[in-house]
Amino acid sequence: MERSSSSSLKRPIVGVILGNKRFSTNGIHRYPRLKRLVEANKEANTTLIFFTCDDVDLSRRKVSGIYFNESSNIWERDRFPLPDVIYVRGGRGKEIRDLLEQFERLGVKKINPIHAFNKGELYEQLNHDDKVRPFLPQTKNVENMEEIKRTVQKLGTVYVKARRGRKGTKVMRIEKRPGDSYVYSYSVLGRLVRKKVNSMGNLEKAVKGFFGDREVIVQKAIDLVTISSNRLVDFRAELQRDKQGNIDIVGICVRIGRKNAPITTHSEAFRYDDYLKKLFPGYSNQKINVLKNKIKAFLIDVYTGVEKKYGKFGEIGIDFAVDKKGKLWLIECNAQSAKVSIVKAYGTKARKAFLNPLEYAKKIANTSTNRSQSANRSRLLSRSSL
Repeated sequence: MERSSSSSLKRPIVGVILGNKRFSTNGIHRYPRLKRLVEANKEANTTLIFFTCDDVDLSRRKVSGIYFNESSNIWERDRFPLPDVIYVRGGRGKEIRDLLEQFERLGVKKINPIHAFNKGELYEQLNHDDKVRPFLPQTKNVENMEEIKRTVQKLGTVYVKARRGRKGTKVMRIEKRPGDSYVYSYSVLGRLVRKKVNSMGNLEKAVKGFFGDREVIVQKAIDLVTISSNRLVDFRAELQRDKQGNIDIVGICVRIGRKNAPITTHSEAFRYDDYLKKLFPGYSNQKINVLKNKIKAFLIDVYTGVEKKYGKFGEIGIDFAVDKKGKLWLIECNAQSAKVSIVKAYGTKARKAFLNPLEYAKKIANTSTNRSQSANRSRLLSRSSL
């Protein structure tokens, strides 16, 4: 008997979207952190299913979902009703956008109001927020190669980033050197590419080859703290709403990049409580505590600043930096945090990062149900008074 005909399903049904194309139950092993979500669900007690865009049959209001069978200790597939709440962990392009729009029309709630940020659009929004503006590196939305060239000439060392992109896959660092030479670097699947060119023309070829026709922004490089062998250091904070709907700073990680790498993706990660003093050995304990308080206030301001534009988020991964003078800088926000760094740094104590989204899903699902029940009661009362 398919699950869609069973009345024993726990509510809410939380549907985790993993991508566009369907895969077998064996394919779910490509997502090792999903088991942590399953473990957290033992406490949250929802019906937790995983699926892709291809698994949804909107005409029949059904989903072919993968779930973890606790009795047999294996992943299985079954048919379920449409979820009450959607948690997007993968997918891209028109297919995922169209599906999310359809879900919204059907009243399905979402953990986050959008599945990905446009970096240029988000920068423009936050640049109008008085609390966040001081933490933004100089950034320009560029439309063509001529604008990129002018911005590189003006700012010196910059990052060119695709307006849409995750996990540092479309980020290039460019350093202007004496004369007309430039050094550019980027990472591809964890492999560092670093090259020098002796003309703007050759740099242009490299940029076009890497980004293609993608829209990009150019951002002035931050003078990041480094440790031995020119390894960059930045931070990833995981912020989520808890079961009461309050913002919770779940964890803050120090990320240490590889030698000469332009970004800290595929890096080592440590708890910032343990590592901050090592990065700033000249700071007294009091000064470290002041910095920590500044970081926490900054993170809350960024989170609420993002929500002013898009609506309430269940979670945002926030990348930020502290420069050599101790100034805070926002690098970027992530609507689909992979939670790699927090698991590396916190291990089993990262459990809350997987529990909070499920508890928040229960809150927004119940809010929706309560509103619907209130509306029904209001309609009945108005009819009885006629």
